[in-house]
Amino acid sequence: MPISLRAVELLGCGLVPLNAKTPNCPMMLSTHAMVGAAIGTFCPSQIGLAAVLGFCSHFVLDAIPHWDYPIRSGSLTPGRGLPIRFDRALLEDLLTIGADGLLGVAAAIILFGFSWSVLLGALSAILPDPLQLVHDRLPHEPLLALQRFHRWIHSDKRMNLLPFGITSQLVLIMSVVVLTRATHHF
Repeated sequence: MPISLRAVELLGCGLVPLNAKTPNCPMMLSTHAMVGAAIGTFCPSQIGLAAVLGFCSHFVLDAIPHWDYPIRSGSLTPGRGLPIRFDRALLEDLLTIGADGLLGVAAAIILFGFSWSVLLGALSAILPDPLQLVHDRLPHEPLLALQRFHRWIHSDKRMNLLPFGITSQLVLIMSVVVLTRATHHF
């Protein structure tokens, strides 16, 4: 689908139920990374705890209705388990997902400073989404149970891009940054 049509497809407001046309996609990884990193600031000497709490934060955020960018490649769409097909859609998705994750981790380190708990909090908050792809190719425990939980907790509603979708995630990120920085007096 041409980019201009895709942009029109994403426009709208309010919540719409998930269905075949609106797949269960991940919240923006940068949002997960920022929240996980913020959590890591509260346990600077306990990197294991930062990682566990960051990982858990992913599911809390996924339970909230949110906007997410579309996954174009069937190779990366959770739940489909299609063989990896090296095509333009896969490249676009890898670039989008990679840039999103890197932006979130980099912004977290810039805003909160580097520490292992900040980095592991951010990375572990992102981890459940890539684990969906691992599950699709290796559907064994503990990934089966994790994926069942991930699907169960994920909101069955999705926000459209405008006006609430991206704005709500930006407000969440800004709130987390302001509260974390105010608490720690950075």
